[in-house]
Amino acid sequence: MRAFLIAVGVLSWVMALAVMVIFAASGGVLTAIASGIFAVVAVVALGCERIIKTLEDIRDAPARARLNTVPISALPAAPL
Repeated sequence: MRAFLIAVGVLSWVMALAVMVIFAASGGVLTAIASGIFAVVAVVALGCERIIKTLEDIRDAPARARLNTVPISALPAAPL
């Protein structure tokens, strides 16, 4: 899913630039609207990718914490 969102984001940026380059001579409001829509799609897609990555990091954090801990049986006994 993350790779899909990255691909959508990158391709949307490319499409926004392509619309600006191709229709730069004619200009107009529709050119700005079209490139703006592609840019918004790119920002949303890349933002969602970062959210998914953060959630995956949060999900995997306890597993990494468990690997770095010392078992209770290996700890020295506390005096009573």
